[in-house]
Amino acid sequence: MKMIFNPINYEWENEVTTPMQRTRKLLKEDNLPNWIVEHWNKWSKTRTDLFNIVDVLVLSERTLGIQVCGSDYQSHVKKIRESEYTIPWLEAKNQLQIWSWRQWKKKRGMKAKKWVCCVADISLKDGEIYVEELWK
Repeated sequence: MKMIFNPINYEWENEVTTPMQRTRKLLKEDNLPNWIVEHWNKWSKTRTDLFNIVDVLVLSERTLGIQVCGSDYQSHVKKIRESEYTIPWLEAKNQLQIWSWRQWKKKRGMKAKKWVCCVADISLKDGEIYVEELWK
């Protein structure tokens, strides 16, 4: 599957930002039109995603839905696998990815850290949801 954008090992130093801000900044620098499609529900005090699986939509040759997260990657994989909308989203020839942001040490033994974006591509194989971790 052709990737629209691959942010693996894109890094920031000493910036205090949220995973969503880092994702939007990265997309903006690559001139990809994007829109945040999650919203805050003030009554239930929860964030609600588009179809419960997409935080950011990116428009390109194919629509890319990105689920943005910090280091809690596995819970987002589970959420996408359990969603009733994942298979219809992928069958409609849309792309779906999880962008997980983590802080890694710049060099072994150093205190200095950098933000690194790790990407997992979600696809359908024989009607089953397949997660390919692209940073390994």
